[in-house]
Order: sequence, then structure tokens, then C-alpha cells
Amino acid sequence: MTIWWKVQKRIRTLFYPLRKRASGLSFPLICKLRGVKDPDLQGALAQSRKGDPLQIVHTPTERLIYSVTVYSISLNRVLGYLDKETAKKLVRLFGKNFCRDGRVERVLGGKEFGGKEGNFLGCTVRVFETMKMMQHVDDFSHLHGE
Repeated sequence: MTIWWKVQKRIRTLFYPLRKRASGLSFPLICKLRGVKDPDLQGALAQSRKGDPLQIVHTPTERLIYSVTVYSISLNRVLGYLDKETAKKLVRLFGKNFCRDGRVERVLGGKEFGGKEGNFLGCTVRVFETMKMMQHVDDFSHLHGE
């Protein structure tokens, strides 16, 4: 670890309470997943249960610099994505390439999720401001591929 990296980390830590207040976020944060109509994601959602551990990871691309992906730890699969506004707030609060803990709050199906015929699943997740599950990892670039 370089000295410059340590200084940046210390500065982020000092200003974290101010950024948190400015973001308007309160934790644990409950969010509805987006992009879940994809057949691959539907398969992962069908296997998910309330309380399953998640990783909430910033996965920027050229087109979507604020993309935040939700990974199921137990399934080792992507479950979906957070909406643009929430993702933007989280990136501004935690910084680029962050990884935070999460849990499946509820798997929804049919009319609960807004479907008329009940033919697809949805999910709400709980996002924590901790990263205890991945605290030993400094680089999350391996999580950015699907």
C-alpha cells in the first residue's frame, strides 16, 4: 500500500459522515432490483431465498459509469442491478469500485412485482454500509465480469 493511497483512504474516512448526510441515504437501504426480466437472472432469482448473502458492487462500463451490480454469494451469480439514482448516490458515498454487504429481503413474483400474468420474478434487497464479507479484498475487478 502506498502512502498516497493511505492518505486518500484517511480523507474519505474523515468526510464520510458529511457525504452520507448529503446523499440522503440511511442504512440498511432497501432497494428493488432492476433488469431482472433477463432469463439468466430469472433462473438465479428462482433459486434465491430471503436472507441469502449478497455483494453490492460498483461495476462501471463505458456507457454506465454508475452501474451497481448485485451478486448472490451463495449462487455465485448476478441477481440484478440497482436503479440509476440509488447507484449514483452509493458511488458518490463509497467511491469507485466499492463493494458492500447485502441480503435478499424478499423474492417477489407475479402481481407483487407488477406483472399482469405472474410470469416473472423480482427481488428487493437490503444494502448495508459494511463490507465484512469481503474485508480482506482490496481489488474487486474480478467481480466485474459476468
